[in-house]
Amino acid sequence: MRLSVRLTLAMTVLVACTVAAIGVLAYYNIGRAAVPSGLTRLAYQAKARLGAYESVLRIIRNEVLSARLLPAHLGIVRSRLNGGTDPEVGLTEAQWRAHLAAAYAGNMQVKPGLLAYRLVGVANGGRALIAVDRHGPNRSIRTVPDAELPTLGDDETFRRAAELTGDEVYFSPIRIFWAPSGTDAAASSSPRFTAAAPVRDSSGAVFAVLMITYDLRPVFERIRDVLDNDTDVYFVEADGGYMMNYMDGRIVSAEPERRWQDDFPQLAAALGDKPGAAAVFSRPDGERVAAAIVMAPLSNGIRTAVIETEPLERIMAPATALRTPGLIVGLAAVLGAVLLSALLSRSIASPIMQLTRAVAAFSRTGRLVMPAGLRGESRILADAFAETVAKIDEANAALRSKSELLDKTIASMADAVAVLDAEGKRVFANPTCVALFGVAEDIGSERWKRKYKRFLADGVTPMPDYDSPAARARRGESFDNVELGIRHGDDPVVQLAASARRMENPDGSFAGAVIVYRNLTAFKESERQLRQAQKMQAIGQLTGGVAHDLNNILTVITGGIEMLADGVSDRPALRDVATMVDQAVTRASDLTHGLLSFSRKQPLQPRSIDVNALMLDTVKLLRPTLGAGIEIDVEPSPDLRPALADPSQLGSALINLAINARDAMKGNGKLLLETGNVDLDQAYAAQHDEVSAGRYVMLAVSDTGCGIPAAIRDRVFEPFFTTKPVGEGTGLGLSMVYGFVKQSGGHIELYSEEGHGTTIRLYLPYAVASLDTGLDSAAPPLAQGGRESVLVVEDDALVRSYVMTHLKALGYTAHSAASAAEAMSMVYDDVEFDLLFTDVMLAGGMNGPQLAEELRKYKPGLKVLFTSGYTENAMLHHGRLGPAVQLLPKPYRRADLARMLRRVLDAEADVPAK
Repeated sequence: MRLSVRLTLAMTVLVACTVAAIGVLAYYNIGRAAVPSGLTRLAYQAKARLGAYESVLRIIRNEVLSARLLPAHLGIVRSRLNGGTDPEVGLTEAQWRAHLAAAYAGNMQVKPGLLAYRLVGVANGGRALIAVDRHGPNRSIRTVPDAELPTLGDDETFRRAAELTGDEVYFSPIRIFWAPSGTDAAASSSPRFTAAAPVRDSSGAVFAVLMITYDLRPVFERIRDVLDNDTDVYFVEADGGYMMNYMDGRIVSAEPERRWQDDFPQLAAALGDKPGAAAVFSRPDGERVAAAIVMAPLSNGIRTAVIETEPLERIMAPATALRTPGLIVGLAAVLGAVLLSALLSRSIASPIMQLTRAVAAFSRTGRLVMPAGLRGESRILADAFAETVAKIDEANAALRSKSELLDKTIASMADAVAVLDAEGKRVFANPTCVALFGVAEDIGSERWKRKYKRFLADGVTPMPDYDSPAARARRGESFDNVELGIRHGDDPVVQLAASARRMENPDGSFAGAVIVYRNLTAFKESERQLRQAQKMQAIGQLTGGVAHDLNNILTVITGGIEMLADGVSDRPALRDVATMVDQAVTRASDLTHGLLSFSRKQPLQPRSIDVNALMLDTVKLLRPTLGAGIEIDVEPSPDLRPALADPSQLGSALINLAINARDAMKGNGKLLLETGNVDLDQAYAAQHDEVSAGRYVMLAVSDTGCGIPAAIRDRVFEPFFTTKPVGEGTGLGLSMVYGFVKQSGGHIELYSEEGHGTTIRLYLPYAVASLDTGLDSAAPPLAQGGRESVLVVEDDALVRSYVMTHLKALGYTAHSAASAAEAMSMVYDDVEFDLLFTDVMLAGGMNGPQLAEELRKYKPGLKVLFTSGYTENAMLHHGRLGPAVQLLPKPYRRADLARMLRRVLDAEADVPAK
């Protein structure tokens, strides 16, 4: 067989085999990886949507149970049972109803998701006693007039709720509300449901049903924003009914009479007894669909599932996109190889051998002797080669010196330089380039791709070959600072910025390209370290954070549980208190239980550490970090116990809290770090499921910043929740601190006043010594009362009621005021009292210290006891109180209240605060 034929066949077979192998392997590998990855992604998204729905159920359940504790409910019951007037406080039923309607409206004002409150009586055929909704002008909140109060005796939600026992809450089915025609359909559809629970009288009989309607539209909008996915979503019951459909970016009506098992039999078969499954199947119209389902029992008592579907075509898009171009390129390459090899082999097969021998002799001897008898192109090629050799010899001497200088310059460059010819082959690579990518001849080959991996700027996503700098340069593109990552084997990813310039021949045709790679690894590492605290975890958003009045609720709980020790068998009033405490415990347990479910997988190395030493070492790092405008005060406690925690994680948590405090103070203010020994007794632990009684080490961080608004105070520990502008925070800082403390077996508390500052306390477990006896079971000191008169000023109604109850139990005569203005008016009316007990922070423009200073103008010898959610050191260092004042920190037990009252009342004289 002639050389020309062999050359033609060899080139054709080689090109055909190579193209076919690459196309088949690429299509098979991409298709095999795309389907499992797509199904896993759908399952994660369905789980996130189900978690978001569960968080709403928990919030509205807690809302119903907490609203049911409002004292006005019992006031209406007493008024109804006593001829229309409450014998305990002298208020009529109408007055109690007005108070309760105002409380409902106030709660709806700060919680836009609440659409309506309705208190429906049981004895009057289901007629509503009170109704507050958003049907006022421009959807304002209004109290429904008595003439318009509806009768709900036949309403399913009312009837089911009236039959509940204990702390059960009934959730109605989800209903879609459609706004009048003419509005945008996606914006006018509003899914909502109603949660209801019975309100009982003192005997335990159901007096009324409290019904709260909640708007679910923000939940689905948040799902869409967070997940950024346009797939179809179906909320269904485990038994088969549809609850809610989310399709084509909008909410559509569900079809409860249909069963999802009939529409998705493949999912039902794959699910079995498992909580989730995924499958690929064909619709009746022939469309291939990928679907995933996640199922779990929710707070509404319904085992609920979320189904997400996505066209399989979208998942297989990478493989499909590769198939057609691969076939076209393969056919073109094979045809081109056949034609080119046939033409070239015939014309050059014979002369090429003669020219090859002549060139080989030239390489051995240095003398060029061209063969005789060459004609046509071969003769021209031979003459051109001979002329070229002569010119090269003449130019070599001149170019050698310049070449040596250029080689030294490029070889010494810190940047990697690669030169490509017109065919895309690398014809030059400086030492830096070889160190990064290996030898130039191997770059881009299959062997090179097995050793080296290219990534996009994130360092994780593989970079397609088509978008690589070399491929773009081969296409003649010029570009600057295209970021990518390169990894050799198991080495760390090297971050690079590539710039390329096109080279042209004298006639303007493409001659090649020069690519310069700049190493950005050090720069990227510095940037990564600055954001490391915000990117350590990537978890789904779970339930809401601690409510803004957590300290006040804990205060009620700690006091109420002590009152139960006095006995409840023969005292109806104490039974009511026991019910209130039980509901508060349930609410706190639900909140903390939801928070404990996230971020518990970080590896910790706990050991016995000196928190004082760690705090002082961290302050050295904080001073240059926070800036000259932040004044840092440190209050290490003497004889501080050792704590059991991971020192590196604790240091990171302290830095995180300090940076948050700096942002809240906008670079100017006071930061206080303090430590202390804290003993949490059995009574406190019994009301906090996540806390064990015993000894703890407390680390507190207080600032004088802007404080946290009440509307978002209960969300600060939520993952991904942040008030910072886009791009300046991910919302993971406080979530990581919370998760670390919880995983370490500790406790965290937050207290904040808008416009004044914030205190965050970390309670870390004590590193128990072998001979430590512990104080878990130590009984609290006995509460000692008195006969004096006390004026209580507290703007929180629940706390104010709690304090009044304890003062009366201790034997004191108590007067209460909800604001400084009300307290002043009582003084003007000559109300006599021996001691002022006031919160430091009060609503209405005048705080506790200002009130005390004003009252001393009328009562110079007035004795004052302050209370606050801040620590005492925080109040002193932030300039809130003078050093001679008496402060009772929240939360406190009845014994603490009694002890502080006697300390202040038994003192010789009170010194006015300056």
